[in-house]
Amino acid sequence: MTMSVWLTSDLHLGHQFIARLRGFSTVEEHDDAVLEGIRNLPVGNRLWILGDLSRGSSEDERRALQLLKIHGAHLEMHLIPGNHDSCHPIHRSAHKTQRMFLEVFHSVQAYQKLKWEGRNVYLNHFPRPGMDHPGMPSRHDEVRLEAEWIVHGHLHSRDPDTGEGLVDVGQDAWGMKPARQDAVQRILFS
Repeated sequence: MTMSVWLTSDLHLGHQFIARLRGFSTVEEHDDAVLEGIRNLPVGNRLWILGDLSRGSSEDERRALQLLKIHGAHLEMHLIPGNHDSCHPIHRSAHKTQRMFLEVFHSVQAYQKLKWEGRNVYLNHFPRPGMDHPGMPSRHDEVRLEAEWIVHGHLHSRDPDTGEGLVDVGQDAWGMKPARQDAVQRILFS
């Protein structure tokens, strides 16, 4: 049996504002939809989560990690943290919280370089420097990558195609489900 690779971002478990933006009446409904997408992935598959597990408070973060430990136990999960994750190096105390994340994830790193169809593809929470939510100045440009092919989150885009060589794998762009690598590749290299 071949392992499939899946990607997602911006879960924002427990985040009331994001739940409402996504059309859910309650945080519980929102979180159940996010977790259902993870629960339904086949046993033994790999899941890359490109950041923003929760709203970012200590309590929300612990809750999100516990939920992912339960609902993703059947997967090989890796985390590329986002700005709402305390283990991202933009936070001065990231080194103090990383161990907590490693109890749930097989790896935690700022970004990951992969080889897809002979091309170097980078997984990062952020798109390229200068790109942020519409109407907002770009934040955290110092940790963004200038690369030809970037799979990212952060923008909460409705459309996964966010520009040449860019694909947003956030929950908003993929119907509240993780995206399969081959689907992301088709968009990235089209």
